[in-house]
Amino acid sequence: MCLYIKIGLDVTLKEHTFAYAMLKIMAIMFAGIALGYLVREVRGVEHVASTTMLTIVLLLFVMGCEIGGNPRIVENLTSLGVEALLISVAATLGSVLMAWVVYRRFFRGKEGGDAK
Repeated sequence: MCLYIKIGLDVTLKEHTFAYAMLKIMAIMFAGIALGYLVREVRGVEHVASTTMLTIVLLLFVMGCEIGGNPRIVENLTSLGVEALLISVAATLGSVLMAWVVYRRFFRGKEGGDAK
């Protein structure tokens, strides 16, 4: 079975494409937002927030099991780890550099900042 969704400008998403999967995930997320908005005044809903951390921990555990069970990922863990480290260091350095540029450009010498 192949389900097609037509989007403007003749873009067609097949059921088994990455874009279709992302569209489904976004639709589920927005449905959750809408539901949360509608039931925000219902008694007992405030306890949902306390289960969020447990849900995230369980999700990470299941993802870890999935990764540990995939021999391709386990075999390439060293190179993947090095790439992840390089990307995270580059992103951090870029963020620090841009924060410094914004500080120097817009905030230096103003009240509470360094006076030149």
